[in-house]
Amino acid sequence: MNVVLETKPPKDDYKRKIIYTVILVICLLAILISAYVLIFRNDEEVSPTEQVPVSEEKYIQMETEFEEIFTNETVNQINQSILIANKIKKEDEIIGTAYESMEKVTGKYSLDVKIPYININNSTVVKYNNEIEQIFKQKALDIINDSGSKDIIYTVDYIAYINENNILSIAIRSILKEGNNAQRTIIQTYNYDFQNNKEITLEELLKEKDLNKNNVENKVANKIKQEQAKVEELKKLGYNIFERDPSNDMYKVENTTEYFLGKDNFLYLIYAYGNENYTSELDLVIF
Repeated sequence: MNVVLETKPPKDDYKRKIIYTVILVICLLAILISAYVLIFRNDEEVSPTEQVPVSEEKYIQMETEFEEIFTNETVNQINQSILIANKIKKEDEIIGTAYESMEKVTGKYSLDVKIPYININNSTVVKYNNEIEQIFKQKALDIINDSGSKDIIYTVDYIAYINENNILSIAIRSILKEGNNAQRTIIQTYNYDFQNNKEITLEELLKEKDLNKNNVENKVANKIKQEQAKVEELKKLGYNIFERDPSNDMYKVENTTEYFLGKDNFLYLIYAYGNENYTSELDLVIF
């Protein structure tokens, strides 16, 4: 007679199976919880003003790279159909070219200008376009038509952003060097609200970004004081640098004329002293 003996698995095998089962259950639970959070979470629980704090190093980097943003491009972050309804010329881009010249006449002038126009059917934008032509295009034409032009270098470039909150911001920069005169940098900005078909003010942008006016003015004041302190040190070394007056009302929010909403909704406040004086000095405060 053949006797078949039934063997029982060792106790260690049972323990191992239990451990594997527990690990598998934990993994499945983790996957299910992750899927639930991704699919069913309520977006309203995340406040739009809750942002990851920006380091001071990031702001310094953005200030350092400011000169590089003027690439004659439009960074568009909204649906094109929203823009088409507002256009004057449906087939053209929202930011077109009003005037362009790259010309050099030895001993007289060197031009490298690309002057934009805003392709929006609105009376406020018509005013913008007229101002852009008067400030930037007319200067180029004056240089070309002036028989006495001598050793003039004139450049114009721009950057435009169309942000997710339906705001168009455009910054135009010109750099002018006339003979022995100090180099001059002019920066003009224009901000337009597609949603309400109107210019958007700096105070409205502060509300949009949930920024406190007093905090903004304090940060600007500190920046200007720091820059003026640098000027004082350079004066001791014999340098002639444009001086700031931290008590000047030009630094108040309601008097700040040049500002724009840039990449990733960073708000730039620009104090371009070349707009009124022959200097390339400017102060930049970013929020």
